[in-house]
Amino acid sequence: MNEQIQQLRAFVRTVWPYRWPALVLAAVVCAVGWTVVYLLPSQYEVTAKVFVDTRSMLRPLLRGIAVDTNLVQDSALLMRRTLLTRPNLEAVARRTDMDLKAKTPEQFDQMIIDLGNALSISGTTQDNIYQIAYKSDQPKLAKRVVEALLNTFMESTLGDTRVDTASTQKFLDQQIAAYETKLVAAEDRLRDFQRKNMGVMPNAKQDYFGRLQQADQQLADARLQLDEATHRRDELAKQVNGDEPVFGIMESQASAVSSPEIAQLDARLDKLRQSLDDLLTRYTDKHPDVIAIRDQIAKLEADRKKESDKLSKLQAAAPTPLNQNQAYSDLKVQLAAADGDVAALTTRVHEFEKRVADLKKLANTVPEVEAELKRLNRDYGLNKQQYDELVKRREAARISEDVAKSADQVTLKIIEPPKIPLVPTGPDRLRLASIVFVLSLGSGAGLAFLLSQIRPRFYTSQALREFADIPVLGVVTLLQSGRQRAERRMELAMFTLMLLMLVAVFSGLASLDYMNIDIHWHLQALLSRFTGMGGQA
Repeated sequence: MNEQIQQLRAFVRTVWPYRWPALVLAAVVCAVGWTVVYLLPSQYEVTAKVFVDTRSMLRPLLRGIAVDTNLVQDSALLMRRTLLTRPNLEAVARRTDMDLKAKTPEQFDQMIIDLGNALSISGTTQDNIYQIAYKSDQPKLAKRVVEALLNTFMESTLGDTRVDTASTQKFLDQQIAAYETKLVAAEDRLRDFQRKNMGVMPNAKQDYFGRLQQADQQLADARLQLDEATHRRDELAKQVNGDEPVFGIMESQASAVSSPEIAQLDARLDKLRQSLDDLLTRYTDKHPDVIAIRDQIAKLEADRKKESDKLSKLQAAAPTPLNQNQAYSDLKVQLAAADGDVAALTTRVHEFEKRVADLKKLANTVPEVEAELKRLNRDYGLNKQQYDELVKRREAARISEDVAKSADQVTLKIIEPPKIPLVPTGPDRLRLASIVFVLSLGSGAGLAFLLSQIRPRFYTSQALREFADIPVLGVVTLLQSGRQRAERRMELAMFTLMLLMLVAVFSGLASLDYMNIDIHWHLQALLSRFTGMGGQA
C-alpha cells in the first residue's frame, strides 16, 4: 500500500509543474463539449396507443365453419410489416411534406431510413394495447407523422383481411378447376377400363384369389352333398329292390309299414358315419369327439333294431302283399325324389367345376386387372378427396368474406391520441455534460503527463541516480525569498480558483437541468440574437 502511495505522490509531483496547460486544456474541452451538448437539437417524442378489440359475437358462432381472419396473435408483427415498409414510409413522408427537404434521391433515401429508425412499435397480445412512438426535433412534425402512421395502420388492418380472402378464393378456384379436370380424366379412365374388362372385374368384397378359394369351397361342398344324396338313393334302392342284406324281403315289407322312421334313422346314421370318417382322418380312436359319435351311432343302431323287430312282429301278425303296401309306394316316391336330388347335385357339381376351371384359366389376367383397377381407384380417390377438401375450404373462405363484410372482426380504438409534447425527451444533456467534464479532466491529466515525459524533472537524488546511472555527489537546496513564496501562494490560489470555477460551472449546469430550465432554448435565442445583429451590421 505504501509503495502505491509513493508512486501516486511521484506521479503528482511529476505532472504538477504542468498543471496550467492541463487546466487550460480541460477548460477548452469543457467549453467546446458543453457548447456542443447544449446546442444539440431537442428531441420530442410523440406517442399514440391503440387498443385492438377482438371481441366479436360471430367468432364463437362460426368456429369450425369459417376461416378465422383475426390476426391479433401477430398484431405486433403485422404492424411492423404494415408501417415500416418503404412504400408506407414514403407515403407518410409525402403526407407530412418531409420529402420537400430532400433535394436529391440520395437525400430522400437517407430521410426514409432515418424515418424508419426513429419509429418504434411496442405492445403485447395479452392486453392487445400497442404503442406507436416517433422522435423528432420538431414536435408538430412528430405529431403529424404519428397521425399518418395511425391512419395507415387502420386502413391496412381493415383492408388486408379482405384482400387476403379475395386472393385466397382466387387461388382456391384455380386449384379446384385443375383438380376437377384431373377428376374427370380419372373417371373417364376408370369407366373405359371397367367397360373393357367387364367379364373379369372383381366384386366389391373379394379379389381373384378370394373368388377362386370360394369356388373351390363351393365345389367341395357340392361334391359332399352329391355323395350323401347318392348314398341315400342307393340305400332306398336296396330297400325297394329287396337287396337289404340284413333284413331281407320280409324286413322290407315290415319297414314299409313304418318306413319313414327307419329312413330317418338311416339318414342320421349316414351323417354320423360320414362325420366319424372325417374325424378319424385327423384324430385317434381315443379322441372325445370320436368316442361321442360312436356312442351316438350305437344308440341309433339299437333304436333301429327295435323298430325293425316291431315291424317284423306286425308283419307276422298281418301279412300284406308287397304291391298293395302303402309304405312301399311311399318308399318308391322317396327313391324318385332321391334320384332327382342326385341329378340336381350332379348339375351343380359340373357348374362349380366349370367356374373353377374358368377362374384358373384367368390366373394371369385377373390379378393384373385387379391391380390396375386398384391403381385407378386410388388415383380417383385421391383426386376426389382433394377436390372435396378444396371445395369445402372455398365455401369456408366465402363465408369468411361475408363475415368480414358484415361485421368487423378487429376493431381498432385509439385510447391515447397523439399530441404535441411540451417537454423534450432527449438528449440527456446532464449525462452528456458529465461525460464531457470527466473527459476534460482526463485530457488535462493526459496532457500534463505527456509534457512530463517530454521534459522530465527530478525531485530526488535517487530518481536522478536511477535515471542517469551515475553517482550523485551532492544536493543543493533551493531557498526561496519571501516574495517568491508569496507569488507561489498566489499562483496556487489562482489555480485552485480556476479549477473551482470549472467545477462550479458544471454544478450550475447540473442545477439548471435539475430545475428544468431549457438551456438549449436560451442558447439558441442568444445565438439567433448575435446572428441577427451581425446580419444588420
